[in-house]
Amino acid sequence: MTDSSRDLLKSFGKLLQNRAFLMAVGRQAGMGGHGDGGPRGGNRGQGKLMKVLAQTPNGLTNAEIAEILDIRPSSVSATISRLVDAGFVERIPSTTDKRAVIVRLSDKGRELFAQYDERIDTTADELFGGLTPDEQAQLDHLLTKLSHQIGDLDWGDFMGHMHGWPHPGMGGRDMGQRPHF
Repeated sequence: MTDSSRDLLKSFGKLLQNRAFLMAVGRQAGMGGHGDGGPRGGNRGQGKLMKVLAQTPNGLTNAEIAEILDIRPSSVSATISRLVDAGFVERIPSTTDKRAVIVRLSDKGRELFAQYDERIDTTADELFGGLTPDEQAQLDHLLTKLSHQIGDLDWGDFMGHMHGWPHPGMGGRDMGQRPHF
């Protein structure tokens, strides 16, 4: 490993140990934060469903939601029921198919999602506001490139089956054998 590569790895390590950074990243869609794709629903599935509905203002059927989110229709129904009870989504009879029901965000759901989007925008501006637009574009390009390269790594070699290191699946046993740096 070159010194510059090792320095970059240390910089990423420091960034990933920074609680404020992790909280900011965790708040954005798809990263496992409170809303994971949407406002605090107390449940990641609710947030993901709300995000899908926010992206389709005319609404979707239960079957379409199940297909998009790749979850069981029964799970979709249960999640929708919780969101209807909370007032975030509404069920509307389809005008084209009397058997179908369209699910869409309610006014309360759209308002909550708009507030969520504003918070994400504010957080992103605060986090990256110290960079020029060119630096932001360059950082985005470099992180995308790094993300693609990570997919090509052989993590089995890295995670080591190095002599004296426990296997990752050992649940923390033999920790005394792990070298301390």
